[in-house]
Amino acid sequence: MSDEEEQYTDEEVEEVEEEEEVEADYAPSETGTTRSDRPKTKSFTEDEEGLTEGERAMAAARRRHEEDQHAKLQDYEERRRAEREKEEEELKKLKEKQERRKLEREQEEKEAEERRRAADDRRRQEEEERKAKTDADRRNREEEKNKRNQLGGFQTGQPGGRNFTVPKKASQNDKFGNIVQAKQEMGMTKEQQDDAKRAFLATIRKEIQNASEIPQSELKAKIKELHQRICKLEAEKYDLEKRHERQEYDMKELNERQRQVTRNSALKKGIDPAEVGNSRYPPKVQIVSKYDRQVDRRNFRERRSVFDKRNAHPCFPGIPPPPALYEKIVLAVEEEVVADEDEEE
Repeated sequence: MSDEEEQYTDEEVEEVEEEEEVEADYAPSETGTTRSDRPKTKSFTEDEEGLTEGERAMAAARRRHEEDQHAKLQDYEERRRAEREKEEEELKKLKEKQERRKLEREQEEKEAEERRRAADDRRRQEEEERKAKTDADRRNREEEKNKRNQLGGFQTGQPGGRNFTVPKKASQNDKFGNIVQAKQEMGMTKEQQDDAKRAFLATIRKEIQNASEIPQSELKAKIKELHQRICKLEAEKYDLEKRHERQEYDMKELNERQRQVTRNSALKKGIDPAEVGNSRYPPKVQIVSKYDRQVDRRNFRERRSVFDKRNAHPCFPGIPPPPALYEKIVLAVEEEVVADEDEEE
């Protein structure tokens, strides 16, 4: 109920109280009857015949007031019932929406859990497949390596056949290359090592002519000579490698210095450093200062002619030459006139 309805109700209550007081004043005191002693079925219309004109007007006003109050009460109850039904309907819709949203959330969580589980299973399967593939590749490499070692160890018929494995060149910091090679050699059995040694010696004997006729002392001397030669070649190889590394470092440093010099010179000339090294044409020569206030509208031929003439003066269109130049021109003309006069005389 609003404030206006409450205020209106208070005014009506005051009017009803005043009317009751008036009725009490006009009521017959000699009878001494109370409100409860009156008949319940008696209405205002029954007493209108014995009432005065003022009492009839008051009774009609009271009747209208009661009817208005009853109509307002009915209207309020109707509006209140409609509002209550509307609120109940909205509350019902909210509850249904909440239940529906709860079910949707549970469904979404269930689907997300299924996707997560499927992704984990797929990732685990891929990891297992990758591990299996890596293990298979490693086993294949080991099998091929063992086959090559076996074929190289038992290879006796071909002259010059390789019965050893040349390891890759290790880096300077690799200090365990000999240990790895020793482990590889230890992987062979004693019989395989003896067979490989005999095969290697047989190939060496085939390369040397009449090796059986050479005495043992000469063979030892030849072996020492070959060993010394191998050591010398290895030393020269090491020196050449170091020299090559040093020269590469020097070349890189010189190239970097050249790039820096070219870049600095290009920046001084106002040229883009990126266009200096990549362009097929030489860089442009700046023949006009970029700090000049006067705009030079000469073409390239006119600008170049300034450098061809030693005593040339800057000439701009629309600007007369300086006074000193006029003086030189006048003196030159006077000298020419004097020379002509002397010739005529």
